[in-house]
Amino acid sequence: MKSENSISKLIKGYKPGYSLEQAFYKNPDLYKKEIENIFHKHWILAGHISQIPEVGDFFLFEFANESIIVTRSKDGSIKALLNVCRHRGSRVCLEDKGNAKAFTCPYHAWSFDLDGKLIAARYMNDDFDKSENGLHRAHVELAGGLIFISLAEHPLSLSQMQDDLADVFDQFGFDNMKLAIQKTYPINANWKLANENYQECYHCAPSHKDFAKIHAMALNPAKFDQQKETFLKTSESNIRTKPSSFYFDLAKDGQEGYQYDRNPLIKGMMSGSKGGKPVAPLLGKLEKYECAASEFMVGPVTFFLIYDDHMLGYRFLPTSLDECICDLFWFVRGDAVEGKDYDLETLTWLWHETILDDEKIIIDNKKGVDSHFYKPGKLSDMEAMEQHFLDWYIKSIS
Repeated sequence: MKSENSISKLIKGYKPGYSLEQAFYKNPDLYKKEIENIFHKHWILAGHISQIPEVGDFFLFEFANESIIVTRSKDGSIKALLNVCRHRGSRVCLEDKGNAKAFTCPYHAWSFDLDGKLIAARYMNDDFDKSENGLHRAHVELAGGLIFISLAEHPLSLSQMQDDLADVFDQFGFDNMKLAIQKTYPINANWKLANENYQECYHCAPSHKDFAKIHAMALNPAKFDQQKETFLKTSESNIRTKPSSFYFDLAKDGQEGYQYDRNPLIKGMMSGSKGGKPVAPLLGKLEKYECAASEFMVGPVTFFLIYDDHMLGYRFLPTSLDECICDLFWFVRGDAVEGKDYDLETLTWLWHETILDDEKIIIDNKKGVDSHFYKPGKLSDMEAMEQHFLDWYIKSIS
């Protein structure tokens, strides 16, 4: 009760237009509430179908205390199974990825098929019902080849996002992409500090020198608005420029939050790369470079940046109260051949450098927030997206 009262007091003291109080990043009971109210209720990117092309292929998706087996079952569909044996709770699958005909718990040898059904349990009594002891399942939904999972009993709907952005998925060829590489970056800070950092580009010019040479959004607001207005008037591409803004607190009741927009790059920059040069074959139905990139987000911690020749995925996940990870995914056209059509070092250069920049500023931010003298500071106009995130966050934990 004392903990609930302290959290309630903290929430009531939240002041819109300012950063969060220190205790929002330090309270272990609040962290538990975040896991339950946010990470167990919203859709999160788990991976891509190109990671599990064959029946029995699997990989683990893990965050906080949870481990989920994402696998391709015998009928070709994607299943997400909680990696918790129904006997005494042991992890069933201990490998990060692989191929299996069934999943057998190493503790007492209970075996489960690719759909999670219990198929063998040694020396159990006659009244034991195998049908009631299969692995718990998570909900799965695909957006093109992207695999999203929800741990909620009754998940939010993705129907609005799927219907609204069908043209975007078609134009960029979401059904014809593959994962080129995924990298994980540990960050010694509370997950919110990492997620908040992604919501604003107020820091981009001073903190991301390479990014700022390519992305117009790093310009001051007046210059960016002028460049975007010119871009919208002169764009001849069939790629959608109309934004969809249903993110965070703007999400409709019962629907998962999402967002889409398209923004210009700095003049002459064609892709997110060194010198803005092309790094892979054009995506989907694109026929030429437009010197622009599209933004796409689903739920509270999954974000995408779609260049004309590749797509970057961002995912922020907590591992403990004071630690999180940022997973980066690089996607290319499905028929692109590594070493011929793209080079991994060239493809990943910009955002590898950018996340290393982010790691430093987030950790420095965390050190300051930990100080006895930290007080919430006023947000700028360039942090409007962060304000939406904070308003949504307060509602989510209330």
